[in-house]
Amino acid sequence: MAIWLRHPRLADTDGQDGTLGARVGAAADIVRAEEFAALVDVDQCYQQLEAHRETLLDAARAEAARVIASGKTQARALLEEARRLHAEAAERGYRAGTERALAEWFERLAQAESAHAEVQERMRARLAGVVASAVEQIVKVEKRELLFERALSDIDRIADGAAYVRVTVHPDDLAGAQLTFSRLGARWRELGQAFPLYVNADPGLQPGSCICESDFGTIDASLDTQLRAMRDAVTRALKRAGKVAASHENPHDRAAPEEDGESIVDQSVTPDE
Repeated sequence: MAIWLRHPRLADTDGQDGTLGARVGAAADIVRAEEFAALVDVDQCYQQLEAHRETLLDAARAEAARVIASGKTQARALLEEARRLHAEAAERGYRAGTERALAEWFERLAQAESAHAEVQERMRARLAGVVASAVEQIVKVEKRELLFERALSDIDRIADGAAYVRVTVHPDDLAGAQLTFSRLGARWRELGQAFPLYVNADPGLQPGSCICESDFGTIDASLDTQLRAMRDAVTRALKRAGKVAASHENPHDRAAPEEDGESIVDQSVTPDE
């Protein structure tokens, strides 16, 4: 026979009565007083242990809940920080990509403009050469008298008030030069400006040459000189046209127009020594 301090049915509840399922009793029909007191003490110890266990469990549960809540808060903060960093990185990457694309586009645009300018310059040079060559072909088949006619107005610059005028040409051009300049001499005589006018031939000159001298200076009115001046004039005109076109595209870079003082004849007067 056994004597239990608690009802067996309560003891079989596996700790649901607050005693960890412990069954305190004596396996005898008679329990002495000192043994009963010891059994009561043991049972109280079980109850205190159970209360302490529950306190520890409650504290552990509270700590676990706090840790979980803190972890969730930190996780949300980390997630927000990660999203913010991701957005900032995406924005920086977008700006960097945009700036790089713009820089590459401007570089390609500058290269294209440079290439376009080079092509235009080559086209202007080629056009100047074509025009000059065409004019040369036309002029070379003209009569030599026309060459001397074009030089008359320039010869007036060194003939006015001169003591003499000497014109030197190639022997093949002598007859034409004499005919043309004889008319000039007649006109000067009508104006009361009679002075010696000499037309000479020099085999050392090229055909089409026309060197006019006076005591005031010398003018080279040769065909080659006129063609060279004409070629330079065409080149300058094409360059000015290119600058005007560029100024219309970019008004801020508009350049001042140049004075057009070209002549088809070398008009520099060289004083005689």
